[in-house]
Amino acid sequence: MTRPAVGFGRAFPRVWLLPIGALTLLLGIAASGRLSRAIVADLIAWWPVWLGIALAAVLLRERRIGQFRASGIVPMVALLLVGLFSWGHLAGWTIMPSASQRLVGPETGSFTHATLEAGIDGVIDVRGGGEFLYRVEPVKRGGSIGIPTANEEMVDSALSVVLQPPGDPGLYSYAGWDLILADGPLWSLVLDGAIDADLTTLAIEELSVDGSGTVELGEAVGEANVSVDGSFRLVVPPDTPARVVGQASVPASWTLDSRGAVSPVLGTGWVIDVRPGASLTVSERRGG
Repeated sequence: MTRPAVGFGRAFPRVWLLPIGALTLLLGIAASGRLSRAIVADLIAWWPVWLGIALAAVLLRERRIGQFRASGIVPMVALLLVGLFSWGHLAGWTIMPSASQRLVGPETGSFTHATLEAGIDGVIDVRGGGEFLYRVEPVKRGGSIGIPTANEEMVDSALSVVLQPPGDPGLYSYAGWDLILADGPLWSLVLDGAIDADLTTLAIEELSVDGSGTVELGEAVGEANVSVDGSFRLVVPPDTPARVVGQASVPASWTLDSRGAVSPVLGTGWVIDVRPGASLTVSERRGG
């Protein structure tokens, strides 16, 4: 038997406080900035579900299912649906309007060189293995960054891309961007933000980072230039030649000279230029 909640009247069972409280908590997390406001758009899109729950609560309030009152079962179903809704939003179910918030570039095709510039006051996660030349998806935490537009210029087999955030993202605002790049072309990257980049599968010709974060590098393709401004940690393979020009914290096995530091492996590889005022820590990836 369900009991009425004090102060809500005799027709309001306490069990309804569970789904209402869960939904209120979810919206409160979004309002606090820990979750994207896009959840509101998803919530509105699910209006047939919420309407169905309301109709079931009205039509079945005096019915029984076996030994149980339907008025006590419907709120538990509502709580389950709130949980499914939350999971669907975070997992990017296609029925959610927020799931369509992404930018997909062209297929890799015959592109041999690619340049990409991305700078935001937010999170930029980068990794390789993309099916398309580039793809941008939202980092689904609270923030003020919308899905960008792309300005593309193509010359022969080279493509240049500049990603620009919208001025007013509306409800579709996030913590930043998740960039997935194709492994095929030779890349030149200019990144500015809170960066977490795994570039181990990408062929990098030139890299410029500003802001803060961690960047993992793979094997250098010839002489590859890296420019560092801000506060960063670079992770390099232990068997790849690397040189740091400027002030940085490096592994104990590296050799210091008048220009900076040199890795134990000699040859052509990463040339890391540390800008004045920047803070850089270089470490070697364990296990090669």
